[in-house]
Amino acid sequence: MSNEMLDLIEKEIKSKSITDYEIFLVEGKAYESIFLKDKVDNERDINEFKYILRILSHKEGKTGIGVVKGNSLNSKEIERSINTCILLAKSNLGSKFHFPSKASFQDLLISDKKVIQEPLNIKKDLAEELISEIKQYREIQPTFGRFRVHIDELSLRNSNALDLSILKTYFFIEFSLKAQQNGKLSEYWPFLFIKDRNQLNFSKRVEKWVRLAQDSLIAKIPKQNKNATVVFSPWVLNKSLNPVIGNHASGKAYHQKISRFKIDEEVASDDITIIDNGLLNGGTRTSGWDSEGSPHQRTEIIKNGIFQKRLYDQKFALLSNQKSTGNGIRKLTGTVDNGISNLEILPGTMKFNDIISDISEGYYIEQFSWLNPSKLSGAFGAEIRNGYYIKNGKFDYPIKLGNISGNVLKLIGECQYISKEREYFENSLFPYMVFNNLTVSS
Repeated sequence: MSNEMLDLIEKEIKSKSITDYEIFLVEGKAYESIFLKDKVDNERDINEFKYILRILSHKEGKTGIGVVKGNSLNSKEIERSINTCILLAKSNLGSKFHFPSKASFQDLLISDKKVIQEPLNIKKDLAEELISEIKQYREIQPTFGRFRVHIDELSLRNSNALDLSILKTYFFIEFSLKAQQNGKLSEYWPFLFIKDRNQLNFSKRVEKWVRLAQDSLIAKIPKQNKNATVVFSPWVLNKSLNPVIGNHASGKAYHQKISRFKIDEEVASDDITIIDNGLLNGGTRTSGWDSEGSPHQRTEIIKNGIFQKRLYDQKFALLSNQKSTGNGIRKLTGTVDNGISNLEILPGTMKFNDIISDISEGYYIEQFSWLNPSKLSGAFGAEIRNGYYIKNGKFDYPIKLGNISGNVLKLIGECQYISKEREYFENSLFPYMVFNNLTVSS
């Protein structure tokens, strides 16, 4: 079906004698169960279709890029989208640009055959397994939840003879768990995308969710500390490191002269190695190619604390006389940004429990209520949602509220420990990491 739709759109484009174009097609299917308490309240199937056109206009050594989104295959609607795209391309001339051409791609399996063949049965079985795990804990009550199975087909065709298609499957979980004791109420409400079935691990996840919901009932406001030792979970690392490291490692930031990273200079502790890995098994952004059709690859950004290489999409690769590293990320608007695919941090030498036992006083943070560091400065300040105060090598008591502030660019230079254990969180595979000199306020 995708080829037929691509042919239809391409035919309309060629009828207008357009020679530089790109069609990015998304066909998404989602199968969702919605829960009230521990019962299915609603089942629904969701179908999404959209295409994104990019058309180039060249004049006097410059190129304009028109971008338009469409969701109708009516010939008049397609023609209207093309005409709008042409006008936009002519009105925003910028640096010289061309679309990627044919290249070698790694053939990756990023879909689950059983999910594609039996999405409704797989959803039913997994949702029942999740509810069964939750029901084992009488000390909590589920209040609301969602479980979805996703199947996406992404297709890309351009005027440089690129013709690509991938099929990917993944899952979404959202569940609210309520705990109650002595008139107090608390709630733990996780929501996350998970790439593979073997990452679901409901028994371990639910056990953790229940503990966090219960511990929130007795959590205290953390003690103030201006030079705190803090342990960050993989969730926290994903939210803090990805936007900042991704920005300063990009060719875009280098071109705009705002990158703090210089090649071959020390930017982090010598035990930190960070890799942008578009081929990462289990990453949510894993595929053989990025959203422009450039090959995904494994790029060492920081190796033993030393900055190694920048990440490029097609635009900033051309501006810097480099090759794209496969870091063109399609945004919701349809435009392409220069960003990360999947980030991976290599594991350390100590187990998590041994790391905790070595901390005389510190704080473990499972989640912040909100974490949005400045991509430019690296500064952040966020309220603790779930965490623990560490005393004499043990979790002494749960903590919540209060605030932790610091700077991502500074804290990666003050890393004390990196755990052996690593966990996936969406487009990252991260260990637990311990940083010094953060500020905890109540």
